Amino acid sequence: MTNAMWFPAHLAVGYLLGVRVRLSLGWCLLGAALPDLVDKSLGLTGIFPAYQTVSHSLFGLAVVGTVLYSTPTEYRKTAGVAFGVGWLSHLGADLLQLTLDGRGAHAAGMLGWPVTHWSNPMVDGSVPGYTDTLLSAVPFLSDGYVSQYLSSVSFPLELLVCLVALALFVAERRRKKRSVPQRIQR
Repeated sequence: MTNAMWFPAHLAVGYLLGVRVRLSLGWCLLGAALPDLVDKSLGLTGIFPAYQTVSHSLFGLAVVGTVLYSTPTEYRKTAGVAFGVGWLSHLGADLLQLTLDGRGAHAAGMLGWPVTHWSNPMVDGSVPGYTDTLLSAVPFLSDGYVSQYLSSVSFPLELLVCLVALALFVAERRRKKRSVPQRIQR
């Protein structure tokens, strides 16, 4: 059982969706990254007792949706859609990861925050090998984290998503490089 989805997998999902739907990749990637950047920071500083709270909840989604809906210009609406798709991809990927790893109740708790209880398995003792120490702030240094993560049900899928996104990115870069006319050297 792992604590959270691999951060690069969130970026890969955001990238793949952005490319597929032809959205602004920068905004889509920001939306895919921001839930972890916000909540991990709030959890590490002790403001909240968990790493998936406000920006991983329906409450946070409603706040973000309201802000995006109120953007006045067409450019902001286009950026807002890409940002919203990235954000939703993050929540959807976390829900899938938690469910695959047998933690559907945690997924429901995450979405219902602050109404539902959501604990941090890294510090509440529910995951063997984790303790509330400096090491818990850097999960991959905690005893057992790497082996638990690599043996999780969701890891192969996360790795596959990252590899597909990387392959698509490389192919796209090569295609663009070939389509740029070569300068004539004298």
